[in-house]
Amino acid sequence: MGDGTTLTGLTITHCYATRARYRVVLDVVVPATGEVRRAEKTFDVDLLRKPVLNFSVGPTLRVRAGQPVAFDALDSVLPDCQSVVVIWDFRDGFTQQGRRVEHSFRKPGRFPVRMSLRGYGPGACAASNCVSQEVIVEP
Repeated sequence: MGDGTTLTGLTITHCYATRARYRVVLDVVVPATGEVRRAEKTFDVDLLRKPVLNFSVGPTLRVRAGQPVAFDALDSVLPDCQSVVVIWDFRDGFTQQGRRVEHSFRKPGRFPVRMSLRGYGPGACAASNCVSQEVIVEP
């Protein structure tokens, strides 16, 4: 990953701890021949200027109807904005604002909960960014 970390798998995720320029190397093994094909890409990680959208759901992503669920915007930020509002859309007809909120789903189902960051401010302030996680509500 360019920072001393090695990961394997078809899909990986990685968080960098510091701002820097990283050279990421990808090795792909061709199953039929065993040949290794390599690709490299260098990119800048700017933890100060890039939007961060990240939230937690607790106690788990699988809950019972009527059970309170905690939602936390964690380190989510729109760095170019003077102020940011966190908006939660629980996809069950209810919305709420705040960095940390609690919600109880009334009926069973699959709910792709969306957290949106709405930024306000001059210049490069992004108007809106969002991310989703699915919460499964059992009877």
